[in-house]
Amino acid sequence: MPLSPEFWSVELDVPVGLVAAAEDLLGEAGIAVTSYEVLKPGVAVSPDWRVQVLFDAPPDEAAWRARLAEVAAALGLAPVIRFAHLPPQDWVRHTNVVNAPIAAGRFFVFGSHDADAVPPGALALLLDAGLAFGTGRAPSTYGCLMAIDALCRRQRPRRMLDMGTGSGILAMAAAKAGARGIVAADIDPVAVAVTAANVRRNGLAGRIRALTASRPADPRLAGRYDLVVANILADPLCRMATGLARRVAPGGHLVLSGLLAREERLIVARYRATGLVLQRRIAREGWHTLVFSRRRS
Repeated sequence: MPLSPEFWSVELDVPVGLVAAAEDLLGEAGIAVTSYEVLKPGVAVSPDWRVQVLFDAPPDEAAWRARLAEVAAALGLAPVIRFAHLPPQDWVRHTNVVNAPIAAGRFFVFGSHDADAVPPGALALLLDAGLAFGTGRAPSTYGCLMAIDALCRRQRPRRMLDMGTGSGILAMAAAKAGARGIVAADIDPVAVAVTAANVRRNGLAGRIRALTASRPADPRLAGRYDLVVANILADPLCRMATGLARRVAPGGHLVLSGLLAREERLIVARYRATGLVLQRRIAREGWHTLVFSRRRS
């Protein structure tokens, strides 16, 4: 396949919640306006993104610094601006390699470009890269998929809560594995919209309810669940310990992820204090996924 032309880019750092606003302010700039997550060592999901304007010729640096400074000021941000030269390469091949399919237990997560690669009998999850977190390629998401697969093999949950759903991948995985009564909640309305779209694309409309909620105590999440999953970060997992534990039904399970190995002791102590019992840990690339249970009595 021939290489693409070379490109130049100018980028502005923004929080994920301001990505759409920044893109709107830039309008039809350059030849394309896009955005991507800023990955950070030791962080499962980053709140920081970059809005990128692409050009097919070197941009006027002074003019663009002034324009992006205005955009940053309108958003209430201190401008962090970057310029880059993107040499010619096979961008289609590069994107397909980065977003290569992954297998986690019975689950097979793939993008549209790999639709013909789904193995027979796999629980297929179609998920293209987007604005919401959770593509299955992060070690924490992989650990959750493995835990959901194992738990659903033993007993299909009658109710399931995915707290901090991101792209909806974990809620969809549970649905594919036979879970019912699934609620996918996230603090970010963009994530909720993305989840709803992914649910439709995977033929799961009517089986998963996606809604905006910032805490387990939200009345719309009321009741107990046979399976609760929260793939977030250690700090919010600590803050939500009591609320999440209260959502776990007797005999039910809680899957936590988004924590580094060194953070496990803190999380285990916090959730044991709520009456839950640690049953299993799944370690991958320095990230731990923990499976807790609640006694039936």
